Amino acid sequence: MDDEDVDVQSTAKKAAETIVLVIDDEGVETLIPELLRGVNDNQASMRRGAAYLIGFLFKNSKLYLADEAPDMMSTLITLLSDTDNATVLAAWEAFSRVVGSVPKEQLPTHIKLVRDAVSTARDKERRRRKGVPVLLPGLCLPKALQPFLPIFQQGLISGSAETKEQAAEGLGELIDVTSEKTLREVVVPITGPLIRILGDRFPWQVKSAILSTLTIIIAKGGLALKPFLPQLQTTFVKCLQDSNRSVRTRAASALGKLSALSTRIDPLVSDLLSMLQSGDDAVKESVLSALKGVVRHAGKSVSSAIRSRGCTLLKDLLQADADDVRSSAAKAIGTLSQYMDETETTDLVQTLLSMGTLPDWCTRHGALLTFSSISRHCPTKLCHSTSFPSIVDLLKDSLKDDKVLAQFALLCYLKYHCVSMCSNSCLFVEKFPVREASTKTLGRLLCYQLQFGGSTLQLVQLLILASRDSSTEVRRRSLSCIKAAAKINHSALATHISILGPAIGDTLKDSSSPVRVAAERCAVHVFQLTKGADYVTTAQKHLTNMTGLEVRRLAKLPVESDDSESSDDERRT
Repeated sequence: MDDEDVDVQSTAKKAAETIVLVIDDEGVETLIPELLRGVNDNQASMRRGAAYLIGFLFKNSKLYLADEAPDMMSTLITLLSDTDNATVLAAWEAFSRVVGSVPKEQLPTHIKLVRDAVSTARDKERRRRKGVPVLLPGLCLPKALQPFLPIFQQGLISGSAETKEQAAEGLGELIDVTSEKTLREVVVPITGPLIRILGDRFPWQVKSAILSTLTIIIAKGGLALKPFLPQLQTTFVKCLQDSNRSVRTRAASALGKLSALSTRIDPLVSDLLSMLQSGDDAVKESVLSALKGVVRHAGKSVSSAIRSRGCTLLKDLLQADADDVRSSAAKAIGTLSQYMDETETTDLVQTLLSMGTLPDWCTRHGALLTFSSISRHCPTKLCHSTSFPSIVDLLKDSLKDDKVLAQFALLCYLKYHCVSMCSNSCLFVEKFPVREASTKTLGRLLCYQLQFGGSTLQLVQLLILASRDSSTEVRRRSLSCIKAAAKINHSALATHISILGPAIGDTLKDSSSPVRVAAERCAVHVFQLTKGADYVTTAQKHLTNMTGLEVRRLAKLPVESDDSESSDDERRT
């Protein structure tokens, strides 16, 4: 079917169709391998022709072909990432016919092979189009999802709990590589059954998988989901109180993304704030995560009255004993700070400055975490504040925060070593999180000041002080902050090279491997080592404890071989 003459092509096509229809059971064993070989041919016309004949065979043959369907489905799905558009269309049409030949009750048994084939096609497309969102060409066609939906929907409706989980996860993976336009055509028939199943009493694995898929649908489906907004919101809020952490976490993420589509944010935020006033710490953490997501996606729609109420409740939670609650409250306030007016910001900063000097370690930690979160989301409100010198002084003092009276440490000791001691015994242990939060905040403030021409000397000096901290985490964090600053404005940071050089040199000899690795990455950017021999020579003058060979080795490191400070923030802030 590769001849350019139209008449010859037509004749060959009819001959091939005739042969396919007259083949018996024994002949199928010979035909199928030939067709599979054809869809893997180097010539697009051969792949296209083979795909067409597969579809023709499964649509018109009276033979029992259920045993051949799995291999054909897997091969045709992989072909949906073909570089030839006509071949992609032929593969999709053939896949539709193969699926149509499979009895409905057997469809769920093919979920795993469909997931594996979609994964293979996605990987092929990712290698071909690096740096851009991965979409399979065959899933950008009109009605592209139609032949896939019966497989997953049958699994969701009639399958076991495990099959339902696999079907929900597979549907999410499929939608992830489908174009938004194609998804909008079927968003209603997909979403309805997922919501119904989520409301039933199924194991947490099923709920978690469905929540993950719904999150993908929300991100891609957009306004097409409007009819489901009330149902989805109610369902997600209910899932925030689930006993399983994975369900709560995914519900919080989904609710945040859903809020971007809603026009009535105040009632939702009010409900979340009410949930914070009751419930255990695990639920509070999930509600706080959801609140942060809602503010992030729809913060402009939150009224000042609700914002004020939220800030008051969140400030109380900064003193919570539970680390996760304290950290989540700080993140939520930092996100909310973007939408605060000047008076609200001033009041918040004064409260945090006061909390940062209190004897209670949890309270100090909560205040520093909040400064860190604000410095990420809205550093301008700190750097332009009249209290900026006081903020820096607090950060400086917090770098000396080293001990905390820790009952929990005693309890851990008793648990693992079965030591009998008085109930009122106490134990001092080192706690570095306050110092790490302070260091992170200093780094973000430095990056902002370097961008907009503010004063930087004291911030640099404090980060150097942190690089000598007793905690490896604090030392590593300080080096990551200095590296990030160098990437933002190297020339401005270079004015402090005389004090940065020796400090970086010391950490390059650190006893901790993670600290040394961070120091190497920091040195590469601070000294611009990859830009040539002149920069290496300059670095040697400041890195006096390093040999020329060691500095030249650093210069061979790839510039972007590590995680950037921004991605690190995404994971840990």
